Amino acid sequence: MRSERHVFLTVMTAAMLVFSLTPLVLVSVFSVNASRFYAFPITGLTLQWYSDLLSDDRIWSSLLSSVLIAVGVSAISTCMGTAFAFVVVRGTGRFWRTASVLGFIPLAVPVLVLAAALQVAFVEIGLPLGYGTVIIGHTIFATPFVVLMVVAQLFRYDWRLDAAARDLGASAVETFRHVTLPILMPSIRSGAILGFLLSFNEWAIAFFTGRGFNTLPMLVYSMQRNGLPPSVLAYSSLIVIFVLAAVLLLLPFVLRMLVRGAAQETT
Repeated sequence: MRSERHVFLTVMTAAMLVFSLTPLVLVSVFSVNASRFYAFPITGLTLQWYSDLLSDDRIWSSLLSSVLIAVGVSAISTCMGTAFAFVVVRGTGRFWRTASVLGFIPLAVPVLVLAAALQVAFVEIGLPLGYGTVIIGHTIFATPFVVLMVVAQLFRYDWRLDAAARDLGASAVETFRHVTLPILMPSIRSGAILGFLLSFNEWAIAFFTGRGFNTLPMLVYSMQRNGLPPSVLAYSSLIVIFVLAAVLLLLPFVLRMLVRGAAQETT
């Protein structure tokens, strides 16, 4: 029975990996295809499309815009998400419980609906569309994901550590700085990386709420309106490499958090 279950899990895992990774592998393969058309058979190998991509000034200006926005969103959403996570876990009373539920609404609303709603709101209050509105929109979108990262560790947090620190004479600020924050840092760091990636790769909110500039996803969307050029495949391949590197950077912190949580549950 155990061997049958092992075979079933192995087959399902392999199927999931093949289903998920095949498009990413294909786009990477076609990005070095000498032909301008993404179809088999491969006619040759070339890095010309990467050269065309990196020599395009629009790519660099859009990359700068995306990075600046993503850094701002990561910083703001991490601070707000960490604070709100304490509300979710420690908040008592009807008001705080209701606020906790309402804070996760952006997770359930389709991104296009959220983007259109943000545009209407910004226009109605007279806020000029630009970098600021994109950062606000991306922060609203990314913060609930950061909250989930921190909440997952807060639910396993041993609050007796805070009580012990207070008994030893530490103030509330000192307890948070020297006890609570270091323990939560892996999940906070993971949330910051996730917030950066969500903002960097987001298109709809930037398209609806940004004016006067392009982010990378917005530029790629405009480039493929009349067909998918090979440089877009090269861009997609580079993004896959970038995200893979970020995941590999994020994975040790997540595993460490899970191991710590399992150790706390067994003690």
